[in-house]
Amino acid sequence: MLFPTYSFLIFFIIVFSLGISLKKQVDLYKVFLLLANFIFYSFWGLNFLSSLLISIGINYGILLGLKSYPKNAKLWLFLGIIFNILYLGTFKYYNFFVDSFLEVFSFLPLASTFQPLEILAPVGVSFYTFRIISHLVDCYRQKLPFPRCIDYTIYITYFPQIASGPIARAQEFYQQLNSSQKYDYKIEEVIVLILSGLFKKYTLSSFLFNFTQLPFSDPDSYSRWDLILAAVSYSCLIYVDFSGYSDLSNAISSVFGFRPIPNFNCPYRSFSLQEFWHRWHISLSEWLRDYLYIPLGGNRLGQKRKYLNLFLTLLIGGFWHGAGLNFIFWGGIHGLGLGVNHYFKEELKPQIDLETNSILSSIIPVLNWGLTFGFVTLSWIFFQSPNIETALNFIQGIWSSEVQTFQFNFWQLYLVIFIILVVINFYGQTITVALIRLFALKNIFFRIVLISGFVYSILMLGPNSVPPFIYFNF
Repeated sequence: MLFPTYSFLIFFIIVFSLGISLKKQVDLYKVFLLLANFIFYSFWGLNFLSSLLISIGINYGILLGLKSYPKNAKLWLFLGIIFNILYLGTFKYYNFFVDSFLEVFSFLPLASTFQPLEILAPVGVSFYTFRIISHLVDCYRQKLPFPRCIDYTIYITYFPQIASGPIARAQEFYQQLNSSQKYDYKIEEVIVLILSGLFKKYTLSSFLFNFTQLPFSDPDSYSRWDLILAAVSYSCLIYVDFSGYSDLSNAISSVFGFRPIPNFNCPYRSFSLQEFWHRWHISLSEWLRDYLYIPLGGNRLGQKRKYLNLFLTLLIGGFWHGAGLNFIFWGGIHGLGLGVNHYFKEELKPQIDLETNSILSSIIPVLNWGLTFGFVTLSWIFFQSPNIETALNFIQGIWSSEVQTFQFNFWQLYLVIFIILVVINFYGQTITVALIRLFALKNIFFRIVLISGFVYSILMLGPNSVPPFIYFNF
């Protein structure tokens, strides 16, 4: 059940209407939220719900073991992490490892016993598995008290976030869940989040979707300029698609009494790769930092180890996104890029005196932005392509395509790219503040007319059918 659909609208109206009077009755509201979570997730399939509940039951048992046998805490932590890796790996990576094994060891008699399986990964399996692992680690570190079963289940299954995040931290979630004083949202902020999410997903993302499918599956059929526009379009698409989902998720969470989680902060205005990862998919970046980079040693073991830890963190982050060499390569080049970024910032930049050259000091930021956006866009080619061979063909086509016909030369495409890269990323926060002030005006009639006008415009500019959110695949 997608957010910007009529089926979800009906579900939301019913759930919101029933739950609005229950917020201050903590225990009753928990039961209500739990049922809402189960109903929402069951729309994807009862088999998905069953596998989710099995995972929750086993992991809660592991937490119970961690609490009851503190002397064996490391063993319970190890068992929990191994179980969740195997759980996630079975759904997402089994066929990848089997195919790789058969390709390398096809000559062995044993190889015939391993066969690919038709496994359909549950929606949001990567995201809720990350929540489960972080919860386990926090309990092991004694940063989080042992939760009640209903609290734990609500946290893992919370419907606005289960499919594609943001990845909420358990401690903050439990504090809000167990308080009768729920998050006191401002209706104008929620309205802006909803309009922002609908505009990004329903209008911009749906429009760009048509320019990013065929070029990435068959790059040999397109000209150099078509491929460049397709790559830039995908950079814009994945941003508005995912940040649009996050806006809607935060809007829904707000009205149910939970504080919004910032997940995107104008990432394409970044002047370095390090800044990009502070602005892009913030909840995932912080998860990778706290539960992977720091446990690997972070920057505590010297510069060389720091660069290795950065590389490994992004490499694993790439593999988390999908079972394919293209995702591993995407994570790997980001890991290398971050290493170069840190090295330049810490070792070389202090030796360059920009203040003595005003021309150079004005050009450098522009070059930094161009290099950062160019690097990120180039890396998205590996992310979107079905395999690494197609990605390399795509890049080769940008360098020297034999096709001369320019198929994507539409003013509407240039306008959408400009809106995303310039208006949203450089002036989005200013526009948001202005809209919040506008919707906060006390004239109810004016507010209704204004909101109706925005919604009507979004619907008229959008398509008849909405493509699935990109991150539902992960």
